[in-house]
Order: sequence, then C-alpha cells, then structure tokens
Amino acid sequence: MTSSSQFIQVVTSVLKKDALALPSEEALLLQPQDEALSARFFYRNFSGCRLPANLFDQQGKRQVHNVAAESGDDFPPVIRMPEQSASGCAFVVEEARLYFLYDRMERWADAPDHVALVAVRLDPERIAALAMQGEAARLAPSEYLLLGHLLTGLDLKSAAATLGASYDTKRKQIQIILDKLGAKTQTALLRALSLEITGAVLDEILPQQTQSRETALIKRQFGRDVIAHNIAIGDGPDIPVWEFGARRGQPVLYFHSMLAPTVFHDEMVNLLKAHDLRWVIVPRHFLELDGRGDIQARLHRLTDALAETVDYLFDAPLICVAESAGVPWAVHFAKQNPDLVSRLVLAATPQVSHPVEPTDNSTIFVEMSQRLRRDERIITGLTQIYNAFSRVPALAQKGLAHMYRKSPADSACLDSLFQKPHLAEWLRLIANHATFASIDELKNLQRDWLSDLKATSCETLFFHGEEDPISPIEDIQAIAENLPEARFHIVENAGHLVLSQHFGSLLAQMLEADASQPIAN
Repeated sequence: MTSSSQFIQVVTSVLKKDALALPSEEALLLQPQDEALSARFFYRNFSGCRLPANLFDQQGKRQVHNVAAESGDDFPPVIRMPEQSASGCAFVVEEARLYFLYDRMERWADAPDHVALVAVRLDPERIAALAMQGEAARLAPSEYLLLGHLLTGLDLKSAAATLGASYDTKRKQIQIILDKLGAKTQTALLRALSLEITGAVLDEILPQQTQSRETALIKRQFGRDVIAHNIAIGDGPDIPVWEFGARRGQPVLYFHSMLAPTVFHDEMVNLLKAHDLRWVIVPRHFLELDGRGDIQARLHRLTDALAETVDYLFDAPLICVAESAGVPWAVHFAKQNPDLVSRLVLAATPQVSHPVEPTDNSTIFVEMSQRLRRDERIITGLTQIYNAFSRVPALAQKGLAHMYRKSPADSACLDSLFQKPHLAEWLRLIANHATFASIDELKNLQRDWLSDLKATSCETLFFHGEEDPISPIEDIQAIAENLPEARFHIVENAGHLVLSQHFGSLLAQMLEADASQPIAN
C-alpha cells in the first residue's frame, strides 16, 4: 500500500478526530468540469433545502460529492429515472433507501445541460412524519423498505419477491404499517403518501422568487448602519454597492479578503464616522459576471465595471484599501484607473508567487500554492475542498485555526469571530453561491500582480502584522523598499487578520498627511 501524500496528511491532521469519508486524492483534486458546473449550480440553488438532495447527469452519474459527509451518508454513484415515468416525478429504491426523483430541469434557468435530475433522499422519519397528522410513528427498517418499493409502483407480491421474502410475510407487515400510519387500505395510504411527499419535496426544491442572500446577510449583520443598493450603467451588469460611515465623507473603496466581504470589527462604523470616511464595498464574490474567458478577461470586466460605478458615485479620487486576496484586484484597478485613485492601502499583502520547497511542516496554504504551480487543473478540486470545509462551521474553524496556528493574535481573533455567527455565515454563503469567484481568487493570487503595483503612480501604504503566518513580513517589506512612493507600517501583536484586529490604527495611518516619510522599521 502506498503512503498518502503530504496534502492528504495535512488535511487529516487538521481533521484529527473527525472521521470523514474523504475520497481519494485524485477524486478530490481532479474534479471533472461537468461536476464542477454541477456543484456550482447545486449550491446556488439547493443550499437552503432541508432535505438531503443531489444531482445526476444524463448517464445517471452522481454529480455532487460532499467531502465532509460522514461515511454512509452519501448518495449512490448511479441513479436513473425509470423509463415509464412521464410526470417528471418518480420514486426509486437504491442501496436500501428510497429516493424521490424530479427531472424537469428547465424549471431552473441556470441548470447545466448535462444535469438530468434532482434526487431527494427520503428517510423513514420523513415518510412517517408526512403520513401522520400528529406524532410520527417509527417505521422498522424492513417496513420502510417495503413501503419504499410499493411507492415505486410494485405490487405487494413483486415487492416481496424483490425483498426476498414470502408474500404472506409482507402481507402481514403491510397491515402493521397501515395501523402505524393510520390508514385503512394500502391503496389509500400509497395515494395519500405519494401526494404528500411530492408536494413537500417540490416545495423544498423548486426555485422561489430570487433574492440577494448576500444583501440579506449584510443587513442582518449591520442593520441600519449599512446602505445597500445596486447600480447599473447603460447595458452593463448590476453592481451591488454597500456603504458605511459618513454619507458625504471622503470615499474609500474596500477590496475585501477571500474569507468575507466585510471587516469584522465591532467599532467599524463608529470609527468610519469619527474619521469622516465613506466606506464602500463592492462584494466581488457575488457579482453576476459570467465565467467566460480566463481570469485575466474576468479581471478586466470587473475593473471596467468598478471604474464606471466609482466614476458615477464620487467626484474626487478615492483611497483604495485592500486586504489579503483583495490586493491583486486593487492594484490592477489602480494601475488601470490612475485618475480615480489617490492612495493605495494594502493590508496583509499576500506573498508574491514563487516556488517554495515543501517541508514537513507545510500548511494547507503552502500546499495549495505548490500544487497550483505544478498543475493548474487541480484548482477546481482545491476549491471543492475549501468550500466543503467552509460549509461546516466546526470544520471551517479547524481549518482556519490550522492555517493561522503560528500567530497567537490570529488564533485569538478567530476564536472570537467564531463565537458570533457572521463569519461562519459568510463562509457558508460564499462556498454555496460563489464557487467560480473562489476559483478566481486562487488564480488571481498566482498571477504577477506585483508588475501592476510597480506600474502604479499613487502613494502606497503597507499595513502588515508582525506575526503574519501567511505572508512573511520580510518579503512584503522588501517589496515596499523597492517602491518609490511607499510606506511600510508594522503592527505589533497582529497577524494576517490585521485589519479586523487593528482597524482604527489602519484608518489613522491611512489619513496621515505626510505619506512620503521613509519606510518604518
């Protein structure tokens, strides 16, 4: 038996006692393109479904693989619609479980062409609850299977033969089921239960009126302290804009990190008002920019849309603040639109992409970067893993704790953030509804964004945590020393989450009148 790779070793070391059914490394990292499209569609449309569901393609192949699922809790690898089904709905039994199938995929405007059906697993408790008006009865496993086969359309004799039991045994058992579920006849039970299940499942899975989940979450987090609206210029896309702080203050455009589109600081709004700042966020993870072209093409489309929006909103040049993965986006924007940007403020600037020799102590972050450089095909698979962790708060906390474990400041900050709901909610929302955006974030970090930064002409402030475990401070300081209009501010007792840890300090440094002083040590 071959030993597992360093990547799998790192993942399992993070999970520790969590016994999850991790597939092979090849299955994790080399996800087919069709399955990647299926996963994006699935999580955008079914993440709120309270019933276990999955997608299957035209060949009956399962499309969504939950790498965080417990063993035995996944769907069968193959499910097909029965040939005799004409209503769009059908019941099938696979691997001793009952499934409801629905194949009218035209009901979803964004359904990929290769997706053939939605499958919903119906556990014994769900069937019993739908059959009973009051307290649900408990079905034995053999009773559940018999009822399942009858719902698929088999008569009692055929169901008994399929289950390898005698007709008399199953005839007695169906009477027990009728008594438990309060039905008079087998026909009446099956008719009523079929209608109840169909109605309940379709209510869960069919698309409802479209609403902006990210806007609902930002309003839930900030209440009246946020102004959320959309701006569409000409035939361009709708650009969501969130504003905080002083309504007519100095404009600041924030390029957010990969974790969430906002800063997690309890006094954020009060500090912005105190400094007379109008803090504007365009949540790029949720922009409806399609996946056409490569990362560079999407980068240009985002930049153009932002430039038009900013030019409409503000009469004067603005300050661009960028955090972590937002830095490559911000410097490209500043390079392309020098007349719109007065200053760049780069917090937790990421490392410039260059080969790093792996060690026994490599983090998931380093391992991801190394694998991307060796084989870009795995980026979809890596995003799948990241998003799978992000959908489960306990796993997200463990994964981030491992990534930031060398920074006490970051560890304490994460412990505090996970005691509140908002970070976990943002992680889950991005994982479910911004799959392509997550892929672009990883790709964007690998490109030569330093060339964009060197081509900008505005003043630049680097705001960096002394104990940043992701971006070594020496590397970023070396970048600042080679830029003519740069300051480098070291923040003590801070790590990679420096903006959430020292937001007030960043604002004070950002607004210093003299930005031409020598680089600080």
